[in-house]
Amino acid sequence: MGTSFNPMRCRKLPNMKNKLIAVCVILASTHFPPADAVETEDMVAARQWIFGAEFVDPQSGALPGDKVIFSWLSASSFAVSVRGRVFMLDSYLTRMEVERGRTPLVLADLVNLNPEAILLGHGHNDHADHAAYISAMTDAVIYATEETCGTMQIDFERMAVDPRIQDHADRAFPENATLDCVPVTSSGSVPGTEVVNLAFLEPQACVTAFRHLHSIAVEPDSDFPPTPVEIIVDERDDYLFPHGIPLWPSSRDGEPVPTDDRQFNTATTRGAPGGADALFFSFLLRDGSNFSFVYQNTAGALKEGIGRNYEGTPETGQRIVDLLEALAPTDVQLGTAATGNFDNNGLRDLIMYQAAIQPKIYIPNHITTGTRAREGSSLSVYAGYLSQMDLMNVPPEARPRLHWLVDPVDYIKPIVFDANQASWADPGKESALNGYCAPTGSAEPAPVSLIRAD
Repeated sequence: MGTSFNPMRCRKLPNMKNKLIAVCVILASTHFPPADAVETEDMVAARQWIFGAEFVDPQSGALPGDKVIFSWLSASSFAVSVRGRVFMLDSYLTRMEVERGRTPLVLADLVNLNPEAILLGHGHNDHADHAAYISAMTDAVIYATEETCGTMQIDFERMAVDPRIQDHADRAFPENATLDCVPVTSSGSVPGTEVVNLAFLEPQACVTAFRHLHSIAVEPDSDFPPTPVEIIVDERDDYLFPHGIPLWPSSRDGEPVPTDDRQFNTATTRGAPGGADALFFSFLLRDGSNFSFVYQNTAGALKEGIGRNYEGTPETGQRIVDLLEALAPTDVQLGTAATGNFDNNGLRDLIMYQAAIQPKIYIPNHITTGTRAREGSSLSVYAGYLSQMDLMNVPPEARPRLHWLVDPVDYIKPIVFDANQASWADPGKESALNGYCAPTGSAEPAPVSLIRAD
């Protein structure tokens, strides 16, 4: 069956240099009847599966208005509900297969979650796979660097003409599907120089974002020795959790050759721009006790000011530290526990980020993919994190409370916080809400200046 096309449609968005860029999409309709928008019944089932039936209204799919809920999907990906507003942090799944297996999710679960937004910490495939597809199927708005938004467009246009997608009613794009990707920072921007507020969670929360550094191996630091803990993968894992049929075959061994009709390609384009351009996100609720959290899926070398695609200086790193220290007090950090610097410097870079953020609670991510982390390696990463804290002489009172995650048992296990709990209150948050988080009234990313919330 063939594919027909509607005219190209472009949405103009202001970038950080006050120019207009066009995020263009090709609208595809197939001769095979395309899938409808997400049905309420499917949304309810997916949200109950991901967030827990006890937190989801069985009729509407609504989530509680007094809670913040995180559900780990694998790798660095989370489904999040902030006072009932549902969105995703990253979109990749470790071991995405055509049936639920070790990872108890399939792509349809992420589509039926029906998120209103997808925030991409950076554009590598183990973070941005499936984002363009989910956006096309649900109208979820993607927030990413300008470089990654360009790649999302490439992904969308490729999938719009893929017969393995468009010739199947259960996976074809809805009629007049579009891709909406909002650039958070401009192309080639210097880390730490563009800080914006995103309006997508208003009026519930202020969301602040800026570019920071992707992890990279740098010379061993004589001040802080790396943890001697070796990252070990549980040797029982392959026996306990046999591999199923992947959603799309790996390209590591050459051109992928699908062997099952259920296989189709929703991965992001390898080697396209935006891979290592990393964003840091901060969330501050506007009411209740002003619960706050941050999200990062990579941690660059702050001490040297170097990232995977940015050769900066110590001044670069200090500029980012200054931004992190200027944020409102942070209750929860959803932060990477993987790093390309592990062999040379252990988890030093993560702990330097934590020293600036000073979170009350740390929830790790990126522990099923990475330079050393793999499925079944979480406990050794945990031991390495504790060892690195000791080697860097972090006193007990300066360490966050750990809410460690172990795969696969902690997948889709809701982590729930009462947004009105009095212990979250802090005068520094009120200062931030009256300062850099003061409402701008703009629906587009609004440049702001971070001021220390003392």
